[in-house]
Amino acid sequence: MKANPIKHALLSISIALLLSLAACAPKSIINGRVVDAATNRPIEEAAVAIRWLETQSEDNSGTVRTFDATQDLSDKDGNFSIPEYQNKKFVMGVYKEGYICWSSRSEFSSGTREKTGLRFPPKVENGMEIRLEPIKEGHSRDGHAGFAVLVAGEVTESKKGPFYNAILPLFRKWRDNLRREFQKKMGHKNTEEPH
Repeated sequence: MKANPIKHALLSISIALLLSLAACAPKSIINGRVVDAATNRPIEEAAVAIRWLETQSEDNSGTVRTFDATQDLSDKDGNFSIPEYQNKKFVMGVYKEGYICWSSRSEFSSGTREKTGLRFPPKVENGMEIRLEPIKEGHSRDGHAGFAVLVAGEVTESKKGPFYNAILPLFRKWRDNLRREFQKKMGHKNTEEPH
């Protein structure tokens, strides 16, 4: 019996496609938990975003592209799920109103000055726990809004999804602060825009 070359080619293409899809699939799903750092109680509906990065080495430019980006909301027990890609770099952010935005890259200062510091990145592993600090009286609300917008820019790819929706009020505050600063520098009076 003679093999059909078209069927053989289709079978080869199908196998190659399945192997490439399997290579792109996450090795596993990680389950983590978001808790209040002061009380250890779970935080429901905390927005979690992670962006997996891949270095482009074809042209030796050192450019980084997004390999995958995922967002989730924690459940009533503070639990969330994200994919894990071994040997890939990542940036991750977690935010819930009333808490300091958490970033895997940097940390918002707990003092009164608008300051951030670098953070040693955690490992993305099953059972990981993200501890959110409640916002307190001494925290700069304007500085925190800017920090949260910065984190959103690092961990999300679009203005859609739970993380962006969660920080939307902070984004508006940050934008309004920029507008006021610009008007001050340009010598304009602080005017309200029509709604």
